[in-house]
Amino acid sequence: MKKSFYLLGSVLAIALIGIVLLSGCTRSSGNTGGTAVNSNSSQSSSETQNTTTQQSTSSSGAKSNGGTKATVSDGVQTVTTTLERGYAPIVVQTGIPVKWTITAENGDLSGCNNKMLIRSYGVEQKLNVGENVVEFTPTKSGTIQYSCWMGMVGSTITVVDDINQ
Repeated sequence: MKKSFYLLGSVLAIALIGIVLLSGCTRSSGNTGGTAVNSNSSQSSSETQNTTTQQSTSSSGAKSNGGTKATVSDGVQTVTTTLERGYAPIVVQTGIPVKWTITAENGDLSGCNNKMLIRSYGVEQKLNVGENVVEFTPTKSGTIQYSCWMGMVGSTITVVDDINQ
């Protein structure tokens, strides 16, 4: 009887490892805080936990060491990135609402990266092919970790006091 449980456990562990490897996921962690509005549901929060790793992505806009910098116009900061299996890092300023457009092409979405979580801002964003808009307002400077719904594919949002410095 014990041998059957060990065999079953081994088979399940191997299957789980295979699923993770096929989805291209890896894992690490981080945290910080703020407020948000999810464009799919008017949700606000100030949770302080998240998991992530940084994957290669491409984006449009001004680049900095922390990622694509937002531009501020008419009291809103906008930033645009492109999803390519993983997420792109961005840089935004405290106290100004963010409108972040993530563009996903056919073939960019997987079972792992199709739902993005920014737990520090209470954002759960389902990503679809085309343009996906994420809105939130950062309340303090620091580095925000965000990830896929499984907590395995992710990147960072660097929040600065002055985007022009």
